[in-house]
Amino acid sequence: MNRVEVNLENRRGHTAVLAPARRAALRFSERMSRIYTILLILALAALAGAAGCLSTSFGEVTYSGDALQVHVENAGEPVENAVLQVTIMEVGALEQREAFSEARYIDLVTGENKYTIRVDLQPGSYKGFLTVFVGNERRASVIRDLEVTA
Repeated sequence: MNRVEVNLENRRGHTAVLAPARRAALRFSERMSRIYTILLILALAALAGAAGCLSTSFGEVTYSGDALQVHVENAGEPVENAVLQVTIMEVGALEQREAFSEARYIDLVTGENKYTIRVDLQPGSYKGFLTVFVGNERRASVIRDLEVTA
């Protein structure tokens, strides 16, 4: 607040206090600040909701001989009848072609889980798309590059 000395009928020494008038509408910066606060709260809520997805993750994915080795880490409770979906795409010059696709039921124990998937891949470059589903929920998903040598 600002203080201003005023002269009332030639009498000096009186002080008046000027207060800003109440605004009916918020300033633009105050409205934006509220919008950003709401967006931040929504983002934190989404992150908290996605925290369950962080309990399952993929580890190393390798190919040797005639099999794909998939490591899945489960930090949560054991799960029966989860689904491991594997799709392998052969990567060419400017195209991709599906080389293999399989979905199978798996049991996830707490800790590291290792799965062997039989697949015959020719030498070349591939992308592996791996997903773990529990019920209708996608728990983990990853895309990995694979190089198969002769």
